[in-house]
Amino acid sequence: MNRWMRIFCVASAFALVLAIPHGQAQDRDPTFAAIRDAETSGTQPRRSLTEDEMVKLRQQELLLDFDAETSLDHGETINPELLRTIKNNSMGVRFEEREAYFRILRLAQEVPLRRQEKFATELRRQRRELNPNYAARPAKDFPQFVDLFTHPEEYQGRLVTLHGVLRKLTKFEVGKNAFDLDDAYEGWVYTADSQSLPAVVVFTTKDERLLAQGDLQEEVQFTGYMFKMYGYDAGDTTRKSPLILAGEVEWMRHPYKSAYQPISPLWYGVTTLAFLLGVYVVWQTNRQEMPPRPPLQVEPDFTHFPPRQHPAPDPLLPHSMIEPEDS
Repeated sequence: MNRWMRIFCVASAFALVLAIPHGQAQDRDPTFAAIRDAETSGTQPRRSLTEDEMVKLRQQELLLDFDAETSLDHGETINPELLRTIKNNSMGVRFEEREAYFRILRLAQEVPLRRQEKFATELRRQRRELNPNYAARPAKDFPQFVDLFTHPEEYQGRLVTLHGVLRKLTKFEVGKNAFDLDDAYEGWVYTADSQSLPAVVVFTTKDERLLAQGDLQEEVQFTGYMFKMYGYDAGDTTRKSPLILAGEVEWMRHPYKSAYQPISPLWYGVTTLAFLLGVYVVWQTNRQEMPPRPPLQVEPDFTHFPPRQHPAPDPLLPHSMIEPEDS
């Protein structure tokens, strides 16, 4: 009897050991968890997530848990951990990039513009000195857009200053975010060395002289953080341009517009005085050079005028009653 009891106890313990991992596996598997929840609630089991959905969900959790500083060096560059969520040459702004997008856009508002321009100038100097073709040439000759387009990895998360013509400007809502960002503006800027490719700039503070009405032509300058190479549809093909997040865009006066500014009344007075002085000088010069008029040799006789053979008509008589003497 004791032998059979020992065999029964050993078999029960062995079965219990085999059942424990199976139960833990069911607890860890989301499919079994969904079925167990459905049995408890009396509903149908939920669909299990696909691999892509699991990846997106995990990326979202990582972004929501990101509580580090956006910049670790007081606004000069962006936190490398935040840049890991950004993918170059992708269409638009991906869902996984939205946290970095909002954070950088907010940082561009907070860092003073002069400080941003200082960091951008220093980066431009470094890039120019690394290029042997432009190291000894003036800073203004360095093709900033070309270097940015061909080496985006050197600029990502860093500040850059561009100057060009704003050809397109639209206003849009940035969507739900935790940084109090409501509306923003997207502009397409063509620089002197960008040819037909624009630099896409997104900013939150607009100069009132810039109208968000689609197509326009205004000279601007801005400084912002290089976000990524931004893919977009261009008719029958797909192109890419640098996407820069800035706080504001500076409007600049066109050279040809300054020629049409109202003329000061002082200039009208000076011009009129100069014209009259010129006329007087010309008149005096001609008057001095003009020879005197010669005297008349024969004095005319006006004693009998008009001549007797042609008497003057009587002004009191009607014209019809006046007849010439010859008649």
